[in-house]
Amino acid sequence: MNLYQASFLNAVRQFPNNIALHTNDIRSDTTQVKIFTYQKLFELSQQWGNYIAHFNQEQSPVAVYGGRQWQMYAGILAILSTNNAYVPLNNKQPANRNSKVLAQINSRVLLVAESEDPTELLQLTQQSLIVIYLGANQPNWLANNWHHQCFDIEELALVVSAVGAFSSAPMPLAISSNISCSLAAQLHAAEVKLNTVNKNAYILFTSGSTGTPKGIAVSHKNIVNHLQRLDPLLQLNATDKVSQFFELSFDLSVHDMFSCWSKGAALYVIPTEQLMCPLAFIKQHKLTVFSAVASVLSFMDRLSLLKPKQLPDLRISCFGGEKLLTKQAQKWQQCADNSRVINIYGPTECTITATYYELGKNKSITSASVPIGKALPGLSTLLVIDNQKITSPNTLAELYLAGDQLVEGYFQDTKKTQQAFITLTNDTTETHIRYYRTGDIVYYNEQQDIVFHGRNDHQFKISGHRVEAAEIEDIIVSFSNDVTWCVVSAQAEVADNTTIIAFIETAKVVNPTLHSEDINQPLITALRQHCLQYLPAYMMPDEFILAAALPRNVSGKVDIKTLLNDRKNKLSVSNNKHSPLEVTPC
Repeated sequence: MNLYQASFLNAVRQFPNNIALHTNDIRSDTTQVKIFTYQKLFELSQQWGNYIAHFNQEQSPVAVYGGRQWQMYAGILAILSTNNAYVPLNNKQPANRNSKVLAQINSRVLLVAESEDPTELLQLTQQSLIVIYLGANQPNWLANNWHHQCFDIEELALVVSAVGAFSSAPMPLAISSNISCSLAAQLHAAEVKLNTVNKNAYILFTSGSTGTPKGIAVSHKNIVNHLQRLDPLLQLNATDKVSQFFELSFDLSVHDMFSCWSKGAALYVIPTEQLMCPLAFIKQHKLTVFSAVASVLSFMDRLSLLKPKQLPDLRISCFGGEKLLTKQAQKWQQCADNSRVINIYGPTECTITATYYELGKNKSITSASVPIGKALPGLSTLLVIDNQKITSPNTLAELYLAGDQLVEGYFQDTKKTQQAFITLTNDTTETHIRYYRTGDIVYYNEQQDIVFHGRNDHQFKISGHRVEAAEIEDIIVSFSNDVTWCVVSAQAEVADNTTIIAFIETAKVVNPTLHSEDINQPLITALRQHCLQYLPAYMMPDEFILAAALPRNVSGKVDIKTLLNDRKNKLSVSNNKHSPLEVTPC
């Protein structure tokens, strides 16, 4: 069943007057609030969907370009209403990368959100596009003489009428402007349009090892199965107010949108300015469901903002995308004392969420990070090392995932698909099971819950010893409550020497205006002594780089590339290996 039909249309039918979308568009000193009911958002998506259908009869994937403006959400629904796959292009990504994505999907139509200027992207994109600007103003780039066709959404109705030759299909009843047309009739017509065959709901692109973005096509079946599987766990309802924290190019955004819209709940888009500290927004709007990347807690913890009983209205809190530190999760549990706190885990290749772990007052967590728990019902996990299945606790192994949420593979890339997806034979039933090799290193704790340890590509060798970056990170995070995050990287230096670098976020760092080599030396000395108590000498970091805040990328995760570039620049000024270095806060 189509995602649009299985979730959004059902909510429109049941709760037409409920709020579906709430956005705060902050411009200069003013805040523009946009609110859509389910019926209004449905009607808009049908109108825009009609325009897309006229220009995209071959049903190529349709790209949307922007941030988290309301037009992006309406545009996604419009694309799905035509049974096409949507492809979000993040406005924070380089134009060159986005142009490569457009080339890979052979897109015919590009939707552009208000206030965006895609000039560089359009210049780099060779194939001819139909560009539809969804804003109300008239930006200068629309009038440029491109090899693309650019239209303003306000005038597009006249264009579509004038170029009826583009499509022999009649205008569907669902977008008729006749006010006597009942909502039931419009819903019926909308469902009729979905009879065309197109298995993919969306395609997300991640970084590829060759520099070319890697596409992951998620089918309607994958995402609908995910929503149905998560429903008994989350138990959302039509009175919920659900946060939307994530960039649309990050798959947890799909979870936010459609877990909300499948129940008739209200989706509240958190303004960009409040993402790293959303407490005030949650309080102001009395949100009941909140999801975010785990490191947002480190930012609030560093500022000592996670005070007990601040968020009484929250009933569900989900964290994913990276390690959820135990001490910060426990502080959040006290901060949102009426909320269930759930750590969710899952790669895009397994459609957002594969395992979960719910914190509880009677649960004792001994690991530095909260376990990722057990597989959702109907999915299965396998821990493997050296082609052997691991069941014993505290043994590091790679995590394999199986089930009906696995995607078919990477978009138009058979080689990568064969490397990442394998078929194994069940020893008991002799059935063949398809698994995705996550590349994540995990282990079972004593309760047989899975604990995330690190990435297999974050292993390195020092003096012949295999070292896990995650092991060093856990030790440093345990130094004190003032350490709110740590990322460890190994860099090959001159003469084939490997330098272990620990980037540490701590409120205790001293950030002088002028760099001083010994300003943070007492803290670094204490950190080194702490590490010596728990780590062998070959695992000792060579550098402890302190920061009041570590930079984040567009997904909200710590940006290791920026950290390494900053280090490289500073080393050009001072090359003292064990000197305390400063990182410019984000």
